Amino acid sequence: MKQFFYFAIGLLLLASCAQKKVDEQSALTARIDSLENILLTDSLNLSDEPASEVIKAYLKYADTYPKDSSAVDYLFKAADVMRGMYRHQDAIQVLELVVSRYPKSDKAPAALFYAGFILHADTKQNNLAVPYFQRLIDDFPEHPLTNDARNLMPLLNMSEEELLDFLEQRNPDTSELAS
Repeated sequence: MKQFFYFAIGLLLLASCAQKKVDEQSALTARIDSLENILLTDSLNLSDEPASEVIKAYLKYADTYPKDSSAVDYLFKAADVMRGMYRHQDAIQVLELVVSRYPKSDKAPAALFYAGFILHADTKQNNLAVPYFQRLIDDFPEHPLTNDARNLMPLLNMSEEELLDFLEQRNPDTSELAS
């Protein structure tokens, strides 16, 4: 009888811990939803505080519940908000985390492309973008973004003058706009 009593108490404690974890996860998800609503409704008058708070919540969720299917999405969203705050290096680090934690995810190739894109488009560090695009090409040859990476690669090593010449050759009508 005593063993049954201890077994029953053990089950109750286990159920209580599991419920607490579900409650904490739900509370964090609700906080994220609330912060996202603030960002969406006040995007024109946005201060860094709500954006920083939602980034913290995304990262906390991904670190606390890494096996949850939302974790990779929240990491991607964190990188996107960081990019919007001009925290490009932080965004790239989070995208690298997506690739290292979730290499089989459909988000991994997108994270490689996005990291390369940020380096190319936002920071003009084309030499640093190349490895991301090359890894996408090598590791995910069939992914739809791979063709975009292949098309971008030759342009990354061109000077502005070479790029203008290239674009004029592809579309002669643009040469009139440059004049």
